[in-house]
Amino acid sequence: MRAFAKDTPAGAVGRLRGGMRVLLPPGCGEPVALVAEICRQADRLTDLTLMGGIHLGGYPFVRAETAALRFATWHMAPRLEEARRRGRVEFVPIRYFDVVRQFARGGEWAPDCVLVHCAPPDRRGYLSLGVSVSVALPAARTAPLVIAQVNPQMPRTLGNGWLHRSQIDVWVEVDEPLLAYPPPAVGEVERAIGRHVAALVPDGATVQVGVGAIPQAVLEALGDHRDLALHSLLVDAAVDLVERGVVTGAAKSVHRGRLDIAEAMGTSRLFQLVHDNALVSMESSAWTHDPHVVASLPRFVAINSALEVDLSGQITAESLGVRQVAGIGGQFDFVMGASRSPGGASVIALPSTGRGGDVSRIAPRLTAGAAVTTPRYLPDWVVTEFGAARLTGRGERARATALIAVADPRFRESLERETT
Repeated sequence: MRAFAKDTPAGAVGRLRGGMRVLLPPGCGEPVALVAEICRQADRLTDLTLMGGIHLGGYPFVRAETAALRFATWHMAPRLEEARRRGRVEFVPIRYFDVVRQFARGGEWAPDCVLVHCAPPDRRGYLSLGVSVSVALPAARTAPLVIAQVNPQMPRTLGNGWLHRSQIDVWVEVDEPLLAYPPPAVGEVERAIGRHVAALVPDGATVQVGVGAIPQAVLEALGDHRDLALHSLLVDAAVDLVERGVVTGAAKSVHRGRLDIAEAMGTSRLFQLVHDNALVSMESSAWTHDPHVVASLPRFVAINSALEVDLSGQITAESLGVRQVAGIGGQFDFVMGASRSPGGASVIALPSTGRGGDVSRIAPRLTAGAAVTTPRYLPDWVVTEFGAARLTGRGERARATALIAVADPRFRESLERETT
């Protein structure tokens, strides 16, 4: 039984000490007021390590004025590079399903404290973690210290994303808008990719997408489908699909009529959708990212992005050569699960070129030093604006031929030469 003691942000953060490990919720669930207070107290919190993934709040804890702090992350970003060179940022190469285990009690990165961002408690004392349940919930349930930012603007979501007040040591009251993830701009290249991907999605499918312009375009292209479900992540484009009756979850054999979601990343439009909505069931990533769970969902279509694909079908979605620019995320979890789903498929979608059209993202081989996010034997389809290349079961020559066919025409001849 924990105290659930109310305090100020300064008083709550005053319980932290230098050298501690503190886990943050990612995305729109970041507790901005508590993070800001940690930054204000940075000088006394020498070598305190904040831990997290995608953050929308500008990473104030890696600035020069907070140099006493450290940051460990499973998702690199360009704005972390300078602090990484100073030795204050460490990248942890880990798939999302394993984050839940390694960034919790008993794991390699077990936190001393977990920060959570919650809606106010209900009459029974339960606090919803709202839009961000994924890694924070399982870690908080076993952490030595749990500090909650309680915010009346946090949607009260349903499902399995709750902490009871008896599981929280201290809380602060902060009434402020959540961090938002606005819909990204979608161009003609992304729309073409979205149409090709949507053609691979059957009615009744459970669809997983990530963040970015291509997932946005894919969701926009699914408007004529029927009885889809969405899995793991919701973004603003999902709202239209729900309101139009495209997304119902009615064809699911597991958890029929509900969407199993770990993160909602969007704007107030999405936050209003998920509030007290029985269609949306929040779950930790221990559920949503488990390949066995994914495999149990028929017609599971995993749609993920890439930075580069080689002619054997190897995928990097995280590095440009030796430079780490993103993370493994859930791609491997979902691709693996989709490969075992009855009628399922894994789709890797990317523009055919990079650097303003100067380089082909379909390459003879991955750039030297690039990390392999997904091995060549798992992706079923690679999609660019020029079409969809089926890799399933194909030999080296046939898959290379299929990939060249969806490369930018300017690079096809040079790619052909690499196969002879």
